[in-house]
Amino acid sequence: MFVLKQFLKVLILPPLPWMLMLLAVLIFWRRRWARKLLFVTFCLIVVFHSGVFGYLLNHPLESRYPPLIDPTKVEPYDAIVVLTGGMIPAGGLIPFPSIDRSMFRRLEEAWRLYHIRPKPIVVSGGHVNPFTPAKDENRIARDYLIRWGVPKSDVLGEGRSRDTFESAVEVEKLLLQKGWKRYLLVTSAAHMPRSMLAFKAKAPDPIPAPGDFSLGAFELEPFQFFPSESAAREILMSLHEYVGLVNYYWRAHFSNAP
Repeated sequence: MFVLKQFLKVLILPPLPWMLMLLAVLIFWRRRWARKLLFVTFCLIVVFHSGVFGYLLNHPLESRYPPLIDPTKVEPYDAIVVLTGGMIPAGGLIPFPSIDRSMFRRLEEAWRLYHIRPKPIVVSGGHVNPFTPAKDENRIARDYLIRWGVPKSDVLGEGRSRDTFESAVEVEKLLLQKGWKRYLLVTSAAHMPRSMLAFKAKAPDPIPAPGDFSLGAFELEPFQFFPSESAAREILMSLHEYVGLVNYYWRAHFSNAP
């Protein structure tokens, strides 16, 4: 099922849909509907790669949960759970393992919350790509926290999960083992709605503590209506979250069914 989900994401998310639509235009060019499809495809590409559409798509995700500025106002809680993101293992021309920007900002937020109210930090998430060997991705994130001054005894790893829903399942097991109940859940702001859906269903009682916000004050400019690489990247991530929300609603419903 997990591998099938990875293939379905490739089929649903850009750029493959545009390629399939253009292929249909090429094959059936002599038919009137194919020429109309070409125009529709062009319009969709422009819209789905513009900054305005990206803002409208991402804002409902990031604004759902406000940042947790002062964690002392939501006490008591027993732990801080931070979900892993992009890892960059050493290999090729990369001399040592690292993390991407999103993961850095998640860990930064967990580090900030820890220094305000020290609680054990659980780094949840493991190897995702089923077609490549595991490269101890969870340890890469934990090592950052330790280098930033968090005691090794306060950094726990959960590296079995492959996606956020599995993270919720595995974290729930760890919570029962430790006798912990409430915890701060740290992830990217856009990823928080999907994460809260999974964790509320499988590992209550999470307290949302989003980090990695990407939307600043919106200033409408003419060039934001044109396609751009940065807008396309942000829109792809937002679409990924919306598809994930639909998937997790389905998984939560059937996993809790009697």
